[in-house]
Amino acid sequence: MRRAISLTVLSTLAGLAQADNTNPFDCSNFLTFNGNQAQALAQLNASKETLSWNWFNCLNQPAANGLDRVWETLKPSDQVYLANGANPGAYTLAPPPQAVTQAAAGIPGMNTQRAFHNLNAILQVDGLPLEMDGKTVPAAQRGKPVRFQLLMSESTFDYIVQKGVYNTNGQSALTANLDFPATSWEAKAGWLWIGTDTTYQKQLEDDGYYIAQAYYQNDDGSYTVGYAALSALHVINKLVPQWVWTTFENVNNSKYTVTNAIPPKPMTNSTGPTAEAVPVNAQFQQWYGNLSRYELIGTQIDSNPKLLANSQLESAFQSQSSCSACHGTAAYSKDDGYFNFTLSGQDGKDGIVYPTAPLPETAFKGYNKLDYVWSLKRAQWQRP
Repeated sequence: MRRAISLTVLSTLAGLAQADNTNPFDCSNFLTFNGNQAQALAQLNASKETLSWNWFNCLNQPAANGLDRVWETLKPSDQVYLANGANPGAYTLAPPPQAVTQAAAGIPGMNTQRAFHNLNAILQVDGLPLEMDGKTVPAAQRGKPVRFQLLMSESTFDYIVQKGVYNTNGQSALTANLDFPATSWEAKAGWLWIGTDTTYQKQLEDDGYYIAQAYYQNDDGSYTVGYAALSALHVINKLVPQWVWTTFENVNNSKYTVTNAIPPKPMTNSTGPTAEAVPVNAQFQQWYGNLSRYELIGTQIDSNPKLLANSQLESAFQSQSSCSACHGTAAYSKDDGYFNFTLSGQDGKDGIVYPTAPLPETAFKGYNKLDYVWSLKRAQWQRP
């Protein structure tokens, strides 16, 4: 059980977070748009980049335990789509495996009351990993993958459980398209693995990375436990029917990650920051020192801008697709499985390409659409 913290301490933390700015945005119940969806829509229409940054700031405010950030209290997908396809139960965070906490006890600075992130994914959408490399990366980490995790809000979780689509059985039994509530959120995080290298950890801290406790399971069933640095955070919510897509990266990622070209080159984002995001980044980076090395790459609504991607989470999409175009193909057929969103290149000469605009409804004949939520593809069959 996580340690309680007094209201006095929480008030002090909140005050410190707001002391260096004059931003009036209310973070108290932002995951439900403070009970005023119409107001949130007006803010979105006034400046989607400003609202995206406000959400990012709210997600990075201290959580109720005073140890983690708010977004770290969202439920990880591995606790939703269980290996045996079972009902995931209540929206509470499961403790890390005992072997993880035992290993953490021997690592300086670790606090078992803080979150431990299960970084259980290394493959991007194109099936390839993004590698860490470059002069600033320690030899022990060069060539190792950036790690990912997916998290969801309570509203998203509740709808998945209500519809019974936490396993493939439930998705196969669908007779209509899914339609998540407006207060649904998902977040996908990218991480540079540090391990227990204190020099590397200090270097990343100096470059403005948020450092967290993390672990991952090895092929032999054992666990590797250590620290990780947040390189990217991709955040979506359903304030509008096509969802709002926002994506953030650390400005120093090109020092630590590389392309899969031969020879590899520093990984940069070719889709942004968009022109609209640049001045908003400058304002919020000035307001929030702890977030000053993160930047909004862009905010996409209804396929605008046409191309938007996160270089850490979906490198291959940067020149070919976008958030909503890809997620708009989320669909399942009991006969054919999940919809294949890859397309053939022109005359078969361009290899695999991805949609840059919504596909026509005729493309989904025989499928039930999953309302842009591709995380449902992580569901497993529940066997008797």
